[in-house]
Order: sequence, then structure tokens, then C-alpha cells
Amino acid sequence: MQKPLNKNKIDYVLFHLAQHLDGLEEIRPYFEYSDNTENNIEKKGKIVFLLSEKEVQDNPPFLLNGIPVLFPVKDNAEVYTFDGDSLVFNHDFLKSAFYLLSGYQEQTSTDVDTFGRFPYESSVQNKLNATAIPLVNYYFDFIAGGLEKFAEKHRLKLVRKKLFKDFGFVLSHDVDKIDYFHWRDTAYRWMQVLGLRKAHYNRKRLFRAAVDSIIPTVFPGDNDPFWSFERMCKAESKLNIVSSFYFLNRDGSSFDARYFFSEKRIKDVMSFIRRKGCEVGLHGSFRTAEDEKAMMNAVSELRNAYSYKVTGIRQHFLKFSYPRTFYIQQKAGFRYDTTLGFAPHEGFRNGYCYPFKPYDIKEDKMIDIWEFPLNVMDATLFYYRKLDFDRAGIAIMTVISEVKKFGGVFSLLWHNSMFDEYEIPGITMFYENILAEVMAQGAKSLTGEMLLNKIEDEM
Repeated sequence: MQKPLNKNKIDYVLFHLAQHLDGLEEIRPYFEYSDNTENNIEKKGKIVFLLSEKEVQDNPPFLLNGIPVLFPVKDNAEVYTFDGDSLVFNHDFLKSAFYLLSGYQEQTSTDVDTFGRFPYESSVQNKLNATAIPLVNYYFDFIAGGLEKFAEKHRLKLVRKKLFKDFGFVLSHDVDKIDYFHWRDTAYRWMQVLGLRKAHYNRKRLFRAAVDSIIPTVFPGDNDPFWSFERMCKAESKLNIVSSFYFLNRDGSSFDARYFFSEKRIKDVMSFIRRKGCEVGLHGSFRTAEDEKAMMNAVSELRNAYSYKVTGIRQHFLKFSYPRTFYIQQKAGFRYDTTLGFAPHEGFRNGYCYPFKPYDIKEDKMIDIWEFPLNVMDATLFYYRKLDFDRAGIAIMTVISEVKKFGGVFSLLWHNSMFDEYEIPGITMFYENILAEVMAQGAKSLTGEMLLNKIEDEM
């Protein structure tokens, strides 16, 4: 990314900077953009953003107040300086923010993992060891600090603002599986016990799980660990938490759901979720990420089963084709997506802890759909990172501590099927304790739909 940002890209960054500043439009006439790194500013009383023509600097990283800046311009370790009554930002914070927020790195990369996703290992956040830092928020904070000083000098009105007093909390559940005692899963457990498939946890506990699965598989009852909707809603409502449930469609892949939206029990549980003040959305199958027809079919099936308007979606396995998937979602009528997070690591895939709109690099334009970043997923903690409860708790609270600095949004994905006490003893208690700790930090609980309404009211 050698060229300086053009007008469209700068406007895109400033659109999001406006989430943090009241009065930005009044101060924008003072903005100038220059590749002149000298300290002599011809026009007085200006705000000068120096523009970089270089590639990302990640080895070694350029640190400013401990924060890596992707596009430094000067050797100066200061965020900004004043040349007379003009403000000069010493580094290209606009380009640094754009690079992450727009998803530039994944739109221009050919690297993919086994699921066709942009690999975390290829990300600049991984290279900088900064995945758990919302870098874009820090860049905006740098800019806001300079603009405040300029406004004070020139008696202009500029006021910082936050989305939340402490932070927003969006809890979600992807409904991949609903039957722990499904004959396929029971058979698979026995194959693991017999050594015909790889065992993923302690064999003694696995053997007990296989034995205990036999009778419920043949004679289904009400005590299925994956049919956890009432238990989750009860635990969440005690803490005044609402949540979003994304139901997976079935369209032919082995990774799809083993249930249909048309089943009475699925219709009933969707209605139950609605009555509890929670949200129902679509968990788009593998095919929907790149196949418009598959997406339209999934939406049609969901609408036939659930009579209320659906505004949000998360793609299954976090599979995403950037920017194509956004356009498919947009055409299907979705107003927000909440897929963008790294599966192998908690943190900030786009470096931002606020809702944002994506960008189409090829067409050089902002896409009119909101993205609610995914910060932490249960599978990230216990399958990808293989953390114990103590370290998982620390990882979650580390992300929250960053979000709280900026009054942003913390997003946690916890699958309805993540309550297998045979595989992870104590997982239910851990979940309930984490929810209590999140709320004790001052969180404001919202569904995705509630967050959408809030940001659209305030923009």
C-alpha cells in the first residue's frame, strides 16, 4: 500500500472518526493533506495530516506511546507538533487506521487457511503481537488529542464522545448443533473410544460420555446438553443480559445444520427467544458466503419459520469472502454482519472496538452495511488456543479492559453446544461466572439489533 490515501479513503476514515468527536464537520475546513515532511507550513492556522507513500512498517515496528504505528512519517516520537498556530500530525494515522479498518490486508492477500479464510498468521496484528489491541481506536485517540488542542487555540467547539459510558456487551450464540445425543455423534464417540478416530480429550471421560449416550440416543429425553436455550436464557436474564441467536441453515454441506428451520421445535424455540427479549438471526452456511442464490434460499427458509424481521447475520465457521460476502448479505436485506474476528485468537481483526462500515478496495467505496466486530469466541479459547479456565478468563478480561478505555463494544460468541461437561468439566460454571464478571465491569447488554438501532439513531 504505497500510495497516499485518496479523498474517498480519507472520507471513509473521517466517517468513523466522527463516532468519537462532536463538531468534527465544523473543524474539517481546516484540514490539509501533505507529503511535505518539513516543519515549515506555508498556510497558517491549518491542521496538517502528513501522508505516507511507504508500505506497512512492521519489522521493526515503530512505537508511539507503546502503540505500533503502521505508517510512520518522521523519526519524531511525538504524536503532533505545532508550527505557529498550525497543527501537524507527525505520522500518517489516517492511512494506519484505513489499512486495518477497511480490511485492506485481507482484500489484497492470496493467503487462505483450510476453510478458505484469511489466516490470522498472515495478519499484521500477529506480526506485531497486537491482536488484543484496538489499534484504530488508539490512532483516533491520537488524532482527537491534537484536534482538541487546535480547537482550544482557535476557540472552536469540539467535544469527545463515547458510544457507551463503560462499554456495550453483545452476547451471541451460533446454533450449529442442537442434539448431543444424535446417532452420528454417538457413533463417532464410540469410534474414538475404539481408536478408529482421534480422541480430543481424556479417554476415561470419553468412554463415560459414549456409554451415557446410548440410552438417550435410542430414547431421546429432555436433558440434552446442546438443547440449552432455556438454561442459557435463565442464566442470562438473572444478570439482565439479552443475547442474539444465529440459526444455521442446511443446504447440502457436511458442515451444515442437522436440523431444519421448518421443524416445530425450532419454530417454537425461536418464538421463545423472541418472547425473552432476545434476537433471532441467520448463521449463514458455508455456501452462503459466496453463493447469492444459497443466501436467498436460506433467508427465505428462515422467514417461513420466523415471522419477525431479521436484521443480522454471522457466517458459519467465520467463512468470509471480502468484500463479496458483504454484498450478498446486503442484497439479502441484512443490515449488519458480526463475522469478523480471528478464529485462532481473541482480539480485534480490524483493529476497532466500535461498529464500522466495510470498504471495497477495488471499487474504492464504503459498503452500506454495518459490521459488529467479533472479539472472543469460545472455540478460540478452548480449541484453538487450548487455554485453561484461568487463562481463558484473563484473555477475556484483557480484551474488555481495552474496550472500556474507549467506551466501545465487547462481543462474545458462546455456542449453545458449548456445555459438554464430559469434554470440558466445569464449562457451564465458567460461562456463568464470566457473564457475571462482564456485567460487574459496568457492561450495557444489547442484542445486535439493539446496537444497530442505537448507532443509527446517533449517527
